[in-house]
Amino acid sequence: MNNDLQSTRRRHRLHRLSLAIALAGASLPALAGDVQIDGYLREELSWNAADWADTPGYDDQGKLSMARTTARVNIDWQMTDNVALVAKLRATREYKSGFLEHLEDMGANSYDGGDIMDLYNDEEIRELYVDFPVGDRLSFRLGKQQIVWGETDFFNANDMVHGYDNTWRSFLEPANEELRKGNIIAKMNIDFPEVDGGVEMFIRPGWDDESDIGTEVDIYGGRWSSMPYAGVDFREIDPYNFDNSEGDYNKPTYGIRWNGMWGDANYSVSYLKTFYTSPMLNAANNLALFGLPDVSSGIDTVGADSTKGIAGEIIYPIVDVFGFTASTYSEWADAVFSTEMAYIKDAPYQRYIPGPISQAVSPGFDGIDYKDVIALMVRMDKNIAATQRWLGTEKPMFFSLQLFDKWIQNYDEDDALLYGVGWGGQAKEHSVLATTIFDMSYNNGRVKPQLVLGADLTNGGGMAIPSVSVELSRNLRWKVEYDAFWDSGARSNDACVYPNAASCDSTTLFGYLHNRDQLYTSLTYLF
Repeated sequence: MNNDLQSTRRRHRLHRLSLAIALAGASLPALAGDVQIDGYLREELSWNAADWADTPGYDDQGKLSMARTTARVNIDWQMTDNVALVAKLRATREYKSGFLEHLEDMGANSYDGGDIMDLYNDEEIRELYVDFPVGDRLSFRLGKQQIVWGETDFFNANDMVHGYDNTWRSFLEPANEELRKGNIIAKMNIDFPEVDGGVEMFIRPGWDDESDIGTEVDIYGGRWSSMPYAGVDFREIDPYNFDNSEGDYNKPTYGIRWNGMWGDANYSVSYLKTFYTSPMLNAANNLALFGLPDVSSGIDTVGADSTKGIAGEIIYPIVDVFGFTASTYSEWADAVFSTEMAYIKDAPYQRYIPGPISQAVSPGFDGIDYKDVIALMVRMDKNIAATQRWLGTEKPMFFSLQLFDKWIQNYDEDDALLYGVGWGGQAKEHSVLATTIFDMSYNNGRVKPQLVLGADLTNGGGMAIPSVSVELSRNLRWKVEYDAFWDSGARSNDACVYPNAASCDSTTLFGYLHNRDQLYTSLTYLF
Protein backbone atom coordinates (compact mmCIF):
# COMPACT_ATOMS: atom_id res chain seq x y z
CA MET A 1 0.00 0.00 0.00
CA ASN A 2 1.54 3.35 -0.97
CA ASN A 3 2.00 6.19 1.50
CA ASP A 4 -0.69 8.40 -0.09
CA LEU A 5 -3.24 5.62 0.25
CA GLN A 6 -2.20 5.04 3.86
CA SER A 7 -2.63 8.73 4.64
CA THR A 8 -6.01 8.89 2.90
CA ARG A 9 -7.29 5.84 4.73
CA ARG A 10 -6.03 7.21 8.03
CA ARG A 11 -7.86 10.51 7.46
CA HIS A 12 -11.05 8.66 6.54
CA ARG A 13 -10.79 6.53 9.66
CA LEU A 14 -10.23 9.60 11.81
CA HIS A 15 -13.23 11.35 10.28
CA ARG A 16 -15.46 8.29 10.76
CA LEU A 17 -14.23 7.81 14.31
CA SER A 18 -14.78 11.46 15.20
CA LEU A 19 -18.25 11.41 13.68
CA ALA A 20 -19.21 8.23 15.52
CA ILE A 21 -18.02 9.62 18.86
CA ALA A 22 -19.78 12.94 18.24
CA LEU A 23 -23.07 11.24 17.33
CA ALA A 24 -22.82 8.94 20.34
CA GLY A 25 -22.13 11.88 22.64
CA ALA A 26 -24.98 13.92 21.21
CA SER A 27 -27.38 11.03 21.71
CA LEU A 28 -26.56 10.34 25.34
CA PRO A 29 -28.80 12.93 27.02
CA ALA A 30 -31.87 11.71 25.14
CA LEU A 31 -31.04 8.01 25.39
CA ALA A 32 -29.52 7.77 28.85
CA GLY A 33 -31.55 4.73 29.84
CA ASP A 34 -30.96 2.86 26.60
CA VAL A 35 -27.22 3.26 26.07
CA GLN A 36 -24.46 1.26 27.71
CA ILE A 37 -20.86 2.45 27.37
CA ASP A 38 -17.75 0.68 28.53
CA GLY A 39 -14.14 0.37 27.48
CA TYR A 40 -10.64 0.98 28.73
CA LEU A 41 -7.62 3.24 28.71
CA ARG A 42 -4.36 1.30 28.54
CA GLU A 43 -0.66 2.10 28.67
CA GLU A 44 1.69 -0.61 27.37
CA LEU A 45 5.48 -0.75 27.58
CA SER A 46 7.93 -3.35 26.35
CA TRP A 47 11.71 -3.67 26.35
CA ASN A 48 13.99 -5.88 24.32
CA ALA A 49 15.43 -8.58 26.58
CA ALA A 50 18.06 -9.68 24.07
CA ASP A 51 20.37 -8.07 21.53
CA TRP A 52 18.95 -8.55 18.05
CA ALA A 53 21.45 -10.23 15.75
CA ASP A 54 20.15 -8.39 12.67
CA THR A 55 20.72 -4.79 13.80
CA PRO A 56 24.49 -4.49 13.32
CA GLY A 57 26.23 -1.79 15.32
CA TYR A 58 23.29 -1.27 17.68
CA ASP A 59 22.79 -2.71 21.16
CA ASP A 60 19.08 -3.57 21.35
CA GLN A 61 19.08 -5.19 24.78
CA GLY A 62 17.19 -3.13 27.34
CA LYS A 63 15.95 -0.67 24.74
CA LEU A 64 12.33 0.51 24.90
CA SER A 65 10.55 -1.13 21.97
CA MET A 66 7.00 -0.01 22.66
CA ALA A 67 5.29 2.80 24.56
CA ARG A 68 1.68 2.67 23.42
CA THR A 69 -1.47 4.40 24.70
CA THR A 70 -4.80 2.89 23.69
CA ALA A 71 -8.35 4.13 24.17
CA ARG A 72 -11.20 1.68 23.55
CA VAL A 73 -14.90 2.59 23.67
CA ASN A 74 -17.79 0.15 23.27
CA ILE A 75 -21.28 1.61 22.78
CA ASP A 76 -24.40 -0.56 22.94
CA TRP A 77 -27.57 1.34 22.09
CA GLN A 78 -30.78 -0.64 22.64
CA MET A 79 -32.85 1.35 20.18
CA THR A 80 -36.05 -0.65 20.75
CA ASP A 81 -36.94 -3.84 22.58
CA ASN A 82 -35.62 -5.86 19.63
CA VAL A 83 -33.16 -3.61 17.78
CA ALA A 84 -29.65 -2.80 19.00
CA LEU A 85 -26.85 -0.73 17.49
CA VAL A 86 -23.30 -1.60 18.58
CA ALA A 87 -20.15 0.43 17.98
CA LYS A 88 -16.62 -0.54 19.06
CA LEU A 89 -14.00 2.18 18.60
CA ARG A 90 -10.25 2.18 19.20
CA ALA A 91 -7.48 4.76 18.91
CA THR A 92 -3.77 4.22 19.58
CA ARG A 93 -0.76 6.50 19.85
CA GLU A 94 2.88 5.55 20.38
CA TYR A 95 6.08 7.23 21.44
CA LYS A 96 8.83 7.00 18.83
CA SER A 97 11.61 5.42 20.85
CA GLY A 98 15.27 5.39 19.89
CA PHE A 99 14.89 1.71 18.96
CA LEU A 100 12.10 2.49 16.49
CA GLU A 101 14.14 5.36 15.08
CA HIS A 102 17.02 2.96 14.49
CA LEU A 103 14.75 0.49 12.68
CA GLU A 104 13.45 3.36 10.55
CA ASP A 105 17.02 4.42 9.72
CA MET A 106 17.70 0.84 8.63
CA GLY A 107 14.75 1.02 6.23
CA ALA A 108 11.66 -0.06 8.20
CA ASN A 109 8.41 0.96 6.45
CA SER A 110 10.43 2.72 3.77
CA TYR A 111 8.17 1.71 0.87
CA ASP A 112 6.99 4.82 -0.96
CA GLY A 113 8.41 7.15 1.69
CA GLY A 114 6.52 5.74 4.67
CA ASP A 115 7.07 6.65 8.34
CA ILE A 116 7.56 3.78 10.81
CA MET A 117 4.95 5.29 13.14
CA ASP A 118 2.32 4.70 10.44
CA LEU A 119 2.54 1.05 11.51
CA TYR A 120 1.47 1.79 15.08
CA ASN A 121 -0.60 5.00 15.32
CA ASP A 122 -4.19 4.41 14.28
CA GLU A 123 -7.85 5.28 14.75
CA GLU A 124 -10.39 2.68 13.82
CA ILE A 125 -14.02 1.68 13.97
CA ARG A 126 -13.41 -1.90 15.05
CA GLU A 127 -17.07 -2.88 14.71
CA LEU A 128 -20.30 -1.07 13.85
CA TYR A 129 -23.42 -3.17 13.33
CA VAL A 130 -27.14 -3.44 13.98
CA ASP A 131 -28.88 -6.50 15.47
CA PHE A 132 -32.58 -7.22 14.88
CA PRO A 133 -34.90 -10.24 14.74
CA VAL A 134 -37.47 -11.21 12.13
CA GLY A 135 -40.03 -13.42 13.82
CA ASP A 136 -39.19 -15.92 16.53
CA ARG A 137 -36.49 -17.93 14.76
CA LEU A 138 -34.66 -15.53 12.48
CA SER A 139 -32.19 -12.79 13.44
CA PHE A 140 -29.80 -10.57 11.49
CA ARG A 141 -26.58 -8.71 12.20
CA LEU A 142 -25.62 -6.16 9.53
CA GLY A 143 -22.46 -4.06 9.39
CA LYS A 144 -18.79 -4.25 10.28
CA GLN A 145 -18.36 -7.16 12.68
CA GLN A 146 -16.26 -10.13 13.78
CA ILE A 147 -17.39 -13.74 13.37
CA VAL A 148 -15.62 -16.33 15.52
CA TRP A 149 -15.70 -19.95 14.36
CA GLY A 150 -13.53 -22.45 16.13
CA GLU A 151 -12.30 -23.79 19.46
CA THR A 152 -8.61 -22.84 19.63
CA ASP A 153 -6.73 -20.06 21.43
CA PHE A 154 -3.50 -19.98 19.41
CA PHE A 155 -3.11 -21.69 16.02
CA ASN A 156 -6.54 -21.47 14.47
CA ALA A 157 -8.02 -24.09 12.19
CA ASN A 158 -11.59 -22.90 11.52
CA ASP A 159 -11.35 -19.31 12.77
CA MET A 160 -10.56 -18.08 9.24
CA VAL A 161 -13.52 -15.81 8.52
CA HIS A 162 -11.20 -12.85 9.13
CA GLY A 163 -7.51 -12.13 8.99
CA TYR A 164 -5.46 -10.81 11.90
CA ASP A 165 -3.21 -7.78 12.32
CA ASN A 166 -0.02 -9.24 13.78
CA THR A 167 1.79 -5.92 13.58
CA TRP A 168 -0.35 -4.98 16.63
CA ARG A 169 1.49 -7.27 19.02
CA SER A 170 2.10 -10.39 16.98
CA PHE A 171 0.23 -13.44 18.28
CA LEU A 172 1.02 -12.61 21.93
CA GLU A 173 -2.09 -10.48 22.43
CA PRO A 174 -4.40 -12.71 24.56
CA ALA A 175 -7.60 -11.10 23.25
CA ASN A 176 -8.03 -12.19 19.63
CA GLU A 177 -10.70 -9.51 19.33
CA GLU A 178 -7.94 -6.88 19.39
CA LEU A 179 -6.07 -8.54 16.50
CA ARG A 180 -8.91 -9.80 14.33
CA LYS A 181 -9.79 -7.60 11.34
CA GLY A 182 -13.49 -6.80 11.26
CA ASN A 183 -15.31 -6.89 7.93
CA ILE A 184 -18.55 -5.52 6.50
CA ILE A 185 -20.82 -8.56 6.66
CA ALA A 186 -24.48 -9.56 6.52
CA LYS A 187 -25.05 -12.43 8.99
CA MET A 188 -28.21 -14.42 9.54
CA ASN A 189 -29.07 -16.93 12.29
CA ILE A 190 -31.97 -19.39 12.18
CA ASP A 191 -32.86 -21.30 15.34
CA PHE A 192 -34.20 -24.85 15.27
CA PRO A 193 -34.98 -25.59 18.92
CA GLU A 194 -36.80 -28.79 17.98
CA VAL A 195 -33.45 -30.41 17.14
CA ASP A 196 -31.28 -28.41 19.56
CA GLY A 197 -29.47 -26.54 16.83
CA GLY A 198 -29.30 -23.60 14.50
CA VAL A 199 -27.84 -22.31 11.26
CA GLU A 200 -25.49 -19.35 11.00
CA MET A 201 -24.68 -17.99 7.56
CA PHE A 202 -22.98 -14.86 6.32
CA ILE A 203 -21.82 -13.07 3.22
CA ARG A 204 -19.06 -10.51 3.00
CA PRO A 205 -19.94 -8.54 -0.15
CA GLY A 206 -16.42 -7.18 -0.69
CA TRP A 207 -16.95 -3.60 0.48
CA ASP A 208 -14.01 -3.54 2.90
CA ASP A 209 -10.73 -1.67 2.58
CA GLU A 210 -8.12 -3.76 0.82
CA SER A 211 -5.96 -4.10 3.93
CA ASP A 212 -8.89 -5.58 5.88
CA ILE A 213 -8.35 -9.06 4.41
CA GLY A 214 -5.73 -11.65 5.29
CA THR A 215 -3.40 -11.90 8.26
CA GLU A 216 -0.89 -9.07 8.20
CA VAL A 217 2.60 -9.92 9.41
CA ASP A 218 5.47 -7.48 9.85
CA ILE A 219 7.15 -7.58 6.47
CA TYR A 220 7.97 -3.90 6.99
CA GLY A 221 11.13 -4.35 9.09
CA GLY A 222 9.46 -3.00 12.24
CA ARG A 223 9.18 -4.11 15.87
CA TRP A 224 7.58 -7.45 14.98
CA SER A 225 9.71 -8.24 11.93
CA SER A 226 11.04 -11.77 12.01
CA MET A 227 14.67 -12.68 12.39
CA PRO A 228 16.77 -11.70 10.39
CA TYR A 229 14.76 -8.98 8.61
CA ALA A 230 14.87 -6.00 11.00
CA GLY A 231 14.77 -2.79 8.98
CA VAL A 232 13.87 -4.61 5.73
CA ASP A 233 10.68 -3.53 3.97
CA PHE A 234 9.98 -6.35 1.52
CA ARG A 235 7.42 -4.26 -0.35
CA GLU A 236 10.34 -2.58 -2.11
CA ILE A 237 10.65 -5.72 -4.26
CA ASP A 238 7.29 -7.48 -3.71
CA PRO A 239 4.44 -5.11 -2.71
CA TYR A 240 0.89 -6.19 -1.91
CA ASN A 241 -1.50 -6.91 -4.76
CA PHE A 242 -5.04 -7.04 -3.40
CA ASP A 243 -6.45 -7.15 -6.95
CA ASN A 244 -4.83 -10.44 -7.99
CA SER A 245 -7.41 -12.69 -9.63
CA GLU A 246 -6.79 -15.47 -7.08
CA GLY A 247 -7.24 -13.09 -4.13
CA ASP A 248 -9.21 -10.03 -5.25
CA TYR A 249 -10.36 -8.20 -2.12
CA ASN A 250 -13.53 -7.10 -3.93
CA LYS A 251 -14.67 -10.69 -4.38
CA PRO A 252 -17.46 -11.79 -2.02
CA THR A 253 -16.63 -14.40 0.60
CA TYR A 254 -19.17 -16.36 2.61
CA GLY A 255 -19.85 -19.25 4.93
CA ILE A 256 -22.49 -21.42 6.56
CA ARG A 257 -22.35 -23.32 9.85
CA TRP A 258 -24.65 -25.64 11.75
CA ASN A 259 -24.35 -25.58 15.56
CA GLY A 260 -26.07 -28.25 17.61
CA MET A 261 -26.16 -30.59 20.57
CA TRP A 262 -25.68 -34.35 20.40
CA GLY A 263 -26.47 -35.64 23.84
CA ASP A 264 -24.13 -33.71 26.13
CA ALA A 265 -21.77 -32.69 23.32
CA ASN A 266 -21.70 -29.37 21.46
CA TYR A 267 -20.74 -29.70 17.81
CA SER A 268 -20.65 -27.74 14.58
CA VAL A 269 -20.08 -28.37 10.89
CA SER A 270 -19.21 -25.53 8.55
CA TYR A 271 -18.13 -24.42 5.10
CA LEU A 272 -16.12 -21.29 4.36
CA LYS A 273 -14.97 -19.57 1.21
CA THR A 274 -12.43 -17.13 2.54
CA PHE A 275 -9.02 -15.59 2.04
CA TYR A 276 -6.13 -17.78 3.14
CA THR A 277 -4.91 -16.05 6.24
CA SER A 278 -1.15 -16.30 5.58
CA PRO A 279 0.37 -13.91 3.02
CA MET A 280 1.83 -15.65 -0.04
CA LEU A 281 4.54 -14.46 -2.40
CA ASN A 282 3.42 -14.67 -6.01
CA ALA A 283 6.81 -14.85 -7.70
CA ALA A 284 7.52 -12.73 -10.79
CA ASN A 285 7.81 -14.60 -14.05
CA ASN A 286 11.11 -12.94 -14.85
CA LEU A 287 13.67 -15.72 -14.57
CA ALA A 288 14.16 -15.57 -18.31
CA LEU A 289 16.33 -12.58 -17.47
CA PHE A 290 18.74 -15.11 -15.98
CA GLY A 291 18.46 -17.53 -18.91
CA LEU A 292 16.48 -19.99 -16.75
CA PRO A 293 13.04 -21.61 -17.17
CA ASP A 294 9.98 -20.11 -15.52
CA VAL A 295 9.24 -21.38 -12.00
CA SER A 296 6.59 -18.80 -11.10
CA SER A 297 3.28 -19.71 -9.51
CA GLY A 298 1.36 -19.06 -12.71
CA ILE A 299 -1.07 -16.69 -10.99
CA ASP A 300 -1.42 -13.59 -13.12
CA THR A 301 2.23 -13.94 -14.16
CA VAL A 302 2.79 -13.77 -17.89
CA GLY A 303 6.02 -11.82 -18.00
CA ALA A 304 8.56 -9.84 -16.06
CA ASP A 305 6.17 -6.90 -15.67
CA SER A 306 3.05 -8.91 -14.72
CA THR A 307 3.54 -8.65 -10.95
CA LYS A 308 3.55 -5.39 -9.01
CA GLY A 309 7.14 -5.82 -7.83
CA ILE A 310 10.35 -6.77 -9.57
CA ALA A 311 10.53 -10.01 -7.56
CA GLY A 312 6.79 -10.61 -7.24
CA GLU A 313 3.82 -9.53 -5.14
CA ILE A 314 2.12 -10.48 -1.89
CA ILE A 315 -1.35 -12.00 -2.27
CA TYR A 316 -4.04 -13.77 -0.21
CA PRO A 317 -5.54 -16.56 -2.35
CA ILE A 318 -9.16 -17.55 -1.73
CA VAL A 319 -9.62 -21.09 -0.40
CA ASP A 320 -12.43 -23.48 0.56
CA VAL A 321 -12.51 -24.67 4.19
CA PHE A 322 -14.71 -27.52 5.47
CA GLY A 323 -14.83 -27.51 9.27
CA PHE A 324 -15.95 -29.55 12.26
CA THR A 325 -15.80 -28.82 16.00
CA ALA A 326 -16.97 -30.68 19.09
CA SER A 327 -16.67 -30.36 22.86
CA THR A 328 -18.02 -32.26 25.85
CA TYR A 329 -17.44 -32.82 29.54
CA SER A 330 -15.93 -36.13 30.61
CA GLU A 331 -16.97 -37.24 34.08
CA TRP A 332 -14.26 -39.90 34.38
CA ALA A 333 -11.51 -37.33 33.67
CA ASP A 334 -13.36 -34.40 35.27
CA ALA A 335 -12.31 -32.35 32.25
CA VAL A 336 -13.70 -30.76 29.12
CA PHE A 337 -12.41 -32.23 25.87
CA SER A 338 -12.59 -30.29 22.60
CA THR A 339 -11.60 -30.99 19.04
CA GLU A 340 -11.50 -28.98 15.86
CA MET A 341 -10.78 -30.07 12.30
CA ALA A 342 -10.55 -28.09 9.07
CA TYR A 343 -10.10 -29.53 5.60
CA ILE A 344 -8.49 -26.75 3.56
CA LYS A 345 -8.72 -27.42 -0.15
CA ASP A 346 -5.77 -26.17 -2.22
CA ALA A 347 -3.91 -24.51 0.64
CA PRO A 348 -1.00 -22.51 -0.85
CA TYR A 349 2.66 -23.21 0.00
CA GLN A 350 5.81 -21.48 -1.15
CA ARG A 351 8.15 -23.66 -3.21
CA TYR A 352 11.84 -24.35 -2.72
CA ILE A 353 13.66 -24.70 -6.05
CA PRO A 354 15.79 -22.59 -5.38
CA GLY A 355 16.03 -20.12 -8.25
CA PRO A 356 18.41 -17.18 -8.61
CA ILE A 357 16.19 -14.66 -6.77
CA SER A 358 15.91 -17.02 -3.79
CA GLN A 359 19.66 -17.60 -3.90
CA ALA A 360 20.27 -13.86 -3.87
CA VAL A 361 17.54 -12.74 -1.41
CA SER A 362 15.97 -15.52 0.68
CA PRO A 363 14.04 -18.80 0.24
CA GLY A 364 10.56 -18.71 -1.26
CA PHE A 365 10.89 -16.60 -4.41
CA ASP A 366 10.09 -19.63 -6.56
CA GLY A 367 6.32 -19.65 -6.86
CA ILE A 368 3.36 -21.29 -5.16
CA ASP A 369 2.26 -24.91 -4.97
CA TYR A 370 -1.12 -26.14 -3.70
CA LYS A 371 -1.90 -28.99 -1.34
CA ASP A 372 -5.04 -30.08 0.44
CA VAL A 373 -4.42 -29.82 4.19
CA ILE A 374 -6.14 -31.19 7.28
CA ALA A 375 -5.67 -28.91 10.29
CA LEU A 376 -6.50 -30.76 13.50
CA MET A 377 -6.69 -29.71 17.16
CA VAL A 378 -7.48 -31.63 20.33
CA ARG A 379 -7.67 -29.93 23.75
CA MET A 380 -8.25 -30.80 27.36
CA ASP A 381 -9.31 -28.18 29.93
CA LYS A 382 -9.19 -29.26 33.56
CA ASN A 383 -9.26 -27.73 37.03
CA ILE A 384 -6.55 -29.22 39.27
CA ALA A 385 -7.58 -29.02 42.92
CA ALA A 386 -4.21 -30.27 44.21
CA THR A 387 -2.69 -26.81 43.66
CA GLN A 388 -4.67 -25.55 46.65
CA ARG A 389 -2.58 -27.88 48.79
CA TRP A 390 0.71 -27.75 46.86
CA LEU A 391 0.81 -24.08 45.82
CA GLY A 392 -1.70 -22.42 48.11
CA THR A 393 -4.06 -21.28 45.36
CA GLU A 394 -7.47 -20.13 46.53
CA LYS A 395 -9.22 -22.36 44.00
CA PRO A 396 -8.18 -25.19 41.66
CA MET A 397 -5.66 -24.21 38.99
CA PHE A 398 -7.00 -24.08 35.45
CA PHE A 399 -4.91 -26.27 33.13
CA SER A 400 -5.27 -26.49 29.36
CA LEU A 401 -3.35 -28.75 26.98
CA GLN A 402 -3.69 -28.32 23.21
CA LEU A 403 -2.18 -30.36 20.38
CA PHE A 404 -2.23 -29.09 16.79
CA ASP A 405 -1.34 -30.88 13.58
CA LYS A 406 -1.22 -29.69 9.98
CA TRP A 407 -1.33 -32.78 7.80
CA ILE A 408 -0.42 -32.25 4.13
CA GLN A 409 -2.32 -34.60 1.86
CA ASN A 410 -0.53 -36.45 -0.97
CA TYR A 411 2.73 -35.34 0.59
CA ASP A 412 5.89 -35.83 -1.42
CA GLU A 413 9.22 -34.72 0.01
CA ASP A 414 10.37 -33.84 -3.50
CA ASP A 415 7.69 -31.12 -3.66
CA ALA A 416 10.05 -29.11 -1.37
CA LEU A 417 7.39 -26.96 0.29
CA LEU A 418 8.35 -24.17 2.70
CA TYR A 419 6.59 -23.13 5.89
CA GLY A 420 6.98 -19.51 4.83
CA VAL A 421 8.81 -17.21 2.46
CA GLY A 422 12.11 -15.96 3.85
CA TRP A 423 13.23 -19.10 5.69
CA GLY A 424 14.63 -22.45 4.59
CA GLY A 425 12.71 -24.84 6.84
CA GLN A 426 10.85 -27.27 4.59
CA ALA A 427 7.37 -28.43 5.53
CA LYS A 428 6.88 -31.96 6.83
CA GLU A 429 3.87 -34.16 6.17
CA HIS A 430 2.80 -33.62 9.79
CA SER A 431 3.62 -30.43 11.71
CA VAL A 432 2.69 -30.97 15.36
CA LEU A 433 2.61 -28.19 17.95
CA ALA A 434 1.73 -28.35 21.64
CA THR A 435 0.69 -25.56 24.00
CA THR A 436 -0.17 -25.58 27.69
CA ILE A 437 -1.72 -22.97 29.97
CA PHE A 438 -1.37 -22.94 33.76
CA ASP A 439 -3.71 -20.33 35.27
CA MET A 440 -3.78 -19.71 39.06
CA SER A 441 -5.53 -17.32 41.41
CA TYR A 442 -4.67 -15.77 44.79
CA ASN A 443 -6.07 -13.10 47.12
CA ASN A 444 -9.71 -13.50 46.09
CA GLY A 445 -8.84 -13.37 42.40
CA ARG A 446 -6.82 -10.16 42.65
CA VAL A 447 -3.49 -11.82 41.81
CA LYS A 448 -3.42 -14.21 38.85
CA PRO A 449 -0.11 -15.83 37.82
CA GLN A 450 -0.10 -17.60 34.47
CA LEU A 451 2.39 -19.68 32.50
CA VAL A 452 1.98 -20.42 28.77
CA LEU A 453 4.34 -22.92 27.14
CA GLY A 454 4.57 -23.91 23.50
CA ALA A 455 6.70 -26.40 21.59
CA ASP A 456 7.14 -27.37 17.95
CA LEU A 457 7.22 -31.17 18.34
CA THR A 458 8.09 -31.71 14.67
CA ASN A 459 10.84 -29.17 14.04
CA GLY A 460 12.04 -28.15 17.51
CA GLY A 461 11.90 -24.77 19.17
CA GLY A 462 9.42 -23.29 21.58
CA MET A 463 8.20 -20.42 23.72
CA ALA A 464 7.62 -19.67 27.41
CA ILE A 465 5.40 -16.79 28.55
CA PRO A 466 5.16 -16.34 32.32
CA SER A 467 2.98 -13.46 33.53
CA VAL A 468 1.14 -12.10 36.53
CA SER A 469 -1.98 -9.90 36.49
CA VAL A 470 -2.89 -7.82 39.55
CA GLU A 471 -6.23 -6.16 40.29
CA LEU A 472 -5.12 -2.91 41.93
CA SER A 473 -8.67 -1.67 42.36
CA ARG A 474 -12.12 -2.30 40.95
CA ASN A 475 -11.19 -0.53 37.71
CA LEU A 476 -7.40 -0.80 37.56
CA ARG A 477 -5.41 -3.81 36.25
CA TRP A 478 -1.63 -4.24 36.05
CA LYS A 479 0.13 -6.98 34.12
CA VAL A 480 3.79 -7.99 33.84
CA GLU A 481 4.90 -10.57 31.28
CA TYR A 482 8.09 -12.07 29.86
CA ASP A 483 8.10 -13.50 26.33
CA ALA A 484 10.87 -16.02 25.55
CA PHE A 485 11.47 -17.89 22.28
CA TRP A 486 14.08 -20.40 21.15
CA ASP A 487 14.92 -22.40 18.04
CA SER A 488 18.07 -24.29 17.05
CA GLY A 489 17.45 -23.79 13.33
CA ALA A 490 17.60 -19.98 13.30
CA ARG A 491 19.60 -18.64 10.42
CA SER A 492 22.89 -16.78 10.57
CA ASN A 493 23.14 -13.58 8.55
CA ASP A 494 26.83 -14.16 7.90
CA ALA A 495 26.09 -17.39 6.01
CA CYS A 496 23.04 -16.13 4.10
CA VAL A 497 24.61 -14.32 1.17
CA TYR A 498 24.51 -14.93 -2.56
CA PRO A 499 24.53 -17.63 -3.87
CA ASN A 500 23.62 -19.36 -0.63
CA ALA A 501 20.73 -17.24 0.69
CA ALA A 502 18.12 -19.91 -0.05
CA SER A 503 19.82 -22.84 1.65
CA CYS A 504 21.69 -21.47 4.65
CA ASP A 505 19.22 -22.35 7.39
CA SER A 506 16.36 -24.59 8.47
CA THR A 507 14.27 -21.96 10.26
CA THR A 508 10.67 -22.86 11.06
CA LEU A 509 8.03 -21.35 13.33
CA PHE A 510 9.92 -20.34 16.47
CA GLY A 511 13.07 -19.41 14.57
CA TYR A 512 11.15 -16.42 13.26
CA LEU A 513 11.36 -14.89 16.76
CA HIS A 514 14.92 -15.91 17.57
CA ASN A 515 16.58 -13.19 19.72
CA ARG A 516 13.24 -11.41 20.03
CA ASP A 517 12.64 -12.00 23.79
CA GLN A 518 10.93 -9.09 25.52
CA LEU A 519 9.69 -7.81 28.86
CA TYR A 520 6.17 -6.40 28.69
CA THR A 521 3.92 -4.54 31.13
CA SER A 522 0.52 -2.88 30.88
CA LEU A 523 -1.70 -0.74 33.08
CA THR A 524 -5.40 -0.78 32.19
CA TYR A 525 -8.19 1.42 33.51
CA LEU A 526 -11.62 -0.10 32.86
CA PHE A 527 -14.73 2.06 32.66
